[in-house]
Amino acid sequence: MIWAIIAIGFLVPVAVGLLTRFPPMIAGFLWPAIVAIGTAIYIYGIETRAPGEDPQKIAITFFALFSLAGGVPGGLVGWILQHRRQANPALDRDI
Repeated sequence: MIWAIIAIGFLVPVAVGLLTRFPPMIAGFLWPAIVAIGTAIYIYGIETRAPGEDPQKIAITFFALFSLAGGVPGGLVGWILQHRRQANPALDRDI
């Protein structure tokens, strides 16, 4: 599951950079925040716990860090691809 979080964290900024004009580096840094918020919603709202058991709050940090490990390089790759596409309009045509 951790590799999936890293891979998705890498692909989201690349896709954002290629499909929109939104800066991929910002998307790479926003992705961990989205993952952390989603994890917090799951841990505090959806997860079933035994009576008296504390929520696993450390999971929020770990999932956010792993998505950051994929999001930052993905943002860089997305930025490079977006920059090349804007510099060479021939790459933007449908072939």
